[in-house]
Order: sequence, then structure tokens, then C-alpha cells
Amino acid sequence: MVKSLPLYTSYKFHSIIATIISIWLVVFLVLIAPFDASDLSFMIRLQILPFYGVISFIGYMLLVPFQNWVFKRMNRWTIIFEVLFIFVFNILVLLGSFWYYKTEIINGIYSFSKFSIEVYTPICFILLSILIFSRWFLNRKAPTKPTSKITLTGDNKLDILQIYPSDLVSISSADNYIEVSYLKGNLLQKKLLRNTLKNIQEEIPSLVRVHRSHLMNPIHFKEWKSTSVLGLTQSEIPISKKYKQAVLDLNHSSLKTDHSPQT
Repeated sequence: MVKSLPLYTSYKFHSIIATIISIWLVVFLVLIAPFDASDLSFMIRLQILPFYGVISFIGYMLLVPFQNWVFKRMNRWTIIFEVLFIFVFNILVLLGSFWYYKTEIINGIYSFSKFSIEVYTPICFILLSILIFSRWFLNRKAPTKPTSKITLTGDNKLDILQIYPSDLVSISSADNYIEVSYLKGNLLQKKLLRNTLKNIQEEIPSLVRVHRSHLMNPIHFKEWKSTSVLGLTQSEIPISKKYKQAVLDLNHSSLKTDHSPQT
């Protein structure tokens, strides 16, 4: 199984990373003056090269919403997603840089292939070290799961389930039992316990009743599949009209009315 990585989804946090990368790139281009930039005076370099840093900043920030969307949909971030993020970032910066290189400001003479291989690639490898380190260092501050677990029990002594609150997705009644849907290793698992929804809701008041037979954990809400079905993490549960307005009134960003289908 692919190991999950910590990820901070804050735009403020990622704007810091984008700024660090952009400043480093500008300093490198202006002071080191690689390639034919060394033929320009310092003042000229200071006037025309910082825009490459702006391109880098914009390219990074354009990807943040997509990164956060993937993280929300998949409920995890992996090394594969990280590699794809870095790859697409470099493609965006390459295209933006070549466009600027061909404007009348720079008036570059290289073809796209020559610019990519001889100009961008060497800078890319240096840029990668800053990008990877910045994301690794600051992502370590991403919120982690609480150390304390909740314990769900049934009438049978062997009916015990200990999980993190954030891993609990939903609970449904099944005859004289409840079916607990939870995440284990980022995969949905189910367990039957001899208990009632009423008892569980008293034990875990943060759960929201969406149907007489179903409770959900609000943090796992993903979308409205229809007027009567909610999409949760790796699962779906019905919602009855009786509880729909109560769900919409929740003070939770994922459950705002504009996510609800029109009735």
C-alpha cells in the first residue's frame, strides 16, 4: 500500500512556499546570471528577470485548489500525488517561462525544445531541491490525528471497536445491531456491534442524524448525490426530508445550502 504523506491545505501556508520558491528563483537569476543573462547589466537583470519568479508563484498557486480537491476526495495524500504535483508545476512554469522568453521584453531566440533542455532543465533541478524541501518541512506542521481514540462497545464483551474520531464515517442500524463504517489504512471498513443508534449518539454527540437509521460524521461529508442521498468518504447514506434542513443548518463549510441539489 502506498504510504500517506502529511498535507497542509491552508492557502496561506502554500503562499509561503510559493513565495520562497519565487524569491529563490529571482535571486538565482539576478545574482548568478546563468546562461546569456550574464551579458546583461545588473540593473537590466533586476528589471526583467523577476517576472520569472511571478510565473513560478502563479504556477504553484494555480495547483493548490486542485491539490486540496484531490486530498478532500481521496481523504489522503501520497507520494504519487506529490510527484504529479511537482511534475505539473514544472510544466506550468516551463510553458509560462517560455511564453515570457519569447515576448518583446526578452526577445529570446531559442526554440521551445532548446529552451526546455538547455535553459529550463538545469534550473529545474536546482529549483526542485527548494520545492521539495519547502513542502516537506512545512507540511510537517499539518494537523494530525488526535492521540486519543474513542471506544465503541456492544452487549457482547468481544464487541469492541477503538478508532480515532476522524476515522469514523457513519453508523447505521441493522436490526438489533449497528453497522459502524470507519477508515482503516485509508480504506473503508465495517463492523457490527450489538447496540443502538440512540446510545451511540449520546456517547458521540458530534454525530449527525440524517435518517432514522443513519448517523454521519460531518467531516466525511463529500457531496449531495441526490435530494435523498449523501455522498460520504467512500460510501453513501440516505437522508430523509425530516433531517435535511437540520443538516443544511449545520455550521460546517462542507454542508452549506449551495451544495444541496435543488428540490
